[in-house]
Amino acid sequence: MMHTEKRPEYLEKLHTILHEFNITSEQEWVAVVLFVRNMVRDLSIFSDELKGKLQRDVFEVLGSKDLSRPQYERVVDMIEVFVMHNTATLELETALAEEKRSANALLGEMNTLINMIRGTQEKQQTSLSKFEDRTVGVIREAEDRSVILSRVRQMFKELVAEFQEETREWESLATELQRTATFDPLLTELYNRRAFDAALIKTVRNGRNQTPPPTLMMIDVDKFKRVNDEWGHQSGDDVLKALARIVNSQSIQYNGFAARYGGEELVVLVKGMDQATACLKAEAIRVDVERHPVPVRRDTDGPRTPLSFTVSIGVAQLKPDWGPGDLLRASDKALYRAKAAGRNKVVAHWE
Repeated sequence: MMHTEKRPEYLEKLHTILHEFNITSEQEWVAVVLFVRNMVRDLSIFSDELKGKLQRDVFEVLGSKDLSRPQYERVVDMIEVFVMHNTATLELETALAEEKRSANALLGEMNTLINMIRGTQEKQQTSLSKFEDRTVGVIREAEDRSVILSRVRQMFKELVAEFQEETREWESLATELQRTATFDPLLTELYNRRAFDAALIKTVRNGRNQTPPPTLMMIDVDKFKRVNDEWGHQSGDDVLKALARIVNSQSIQYNGFAARYGGEELVVLVKGMDQATACLKAEAIRVDVERHPVPVRRDTDGPRTPLSFTVSIGVAQLKPDWGPGDLLRASDKALYRAKAAGRNKVVAHWE
């Protein structure tokens, strides 16, 4: 008697789904069904509304029982549009574009500094050669030893002053280079994501044995997409700049490390403060934002209109067994709860 092994439950479900749509051996269509039914469900960067719409659209095509090549290509196009051209991925593309602009600016300044150093070295070599020639000339022309020393001292002072001026220019360029490397190109009061990631790793590594341990605030502009859609991206930038000024002015009072995390999300890393106190500081930011509308204009030449906006803030404190990612996720979960509770709120993370 032949023994037939029972199919696993997930294969039975897949067989049932394929049978519903009269799919038997078309492997490409099988991949589509698996993607839409399983993988899409687990893509957390997309909203449930978007995922539900894709699933409905794809299953509508499957329901037509037409499994021709044109229909397959149509479904693939639908999936591609979903993955590549929705709000979530566009925001990621925007963040990537900003990172590229920042990197290009940094590269440009580095090239400027390197070329300046090369030019200065050549200039200094020329100046030293001239100083040598002039010194030899003074010694040959003057007979009085005191005259020779006086002239040589004066020439040496001029040479040192020239080198000092070039050194100051180097220091100025190096300072500007450091700022470009560590601060956000749009929100210039705040550190950029690279600087924040480095600070977070260091703070978590050193903060596990501190009392109290470090705390992280995750700040997000409420309904920011509506601001961009209704008022334009320039007004959106004005809102972010206003928020950056408020966050910087507040966090600097307690040595908080304020940075742009991405898009309209800002973060403040705080040391030596318990979670309850950090929530009070976050509340001060929330209230300050609520009380200060931003003057914006719909058109480039139009009048400015006060635009009120709010922020939601999640606060989390480092636990002994957490890493940097755990602290980020905890503050992000608290932020999500603040949004779900109606926005314009501060919510702390509690186990």
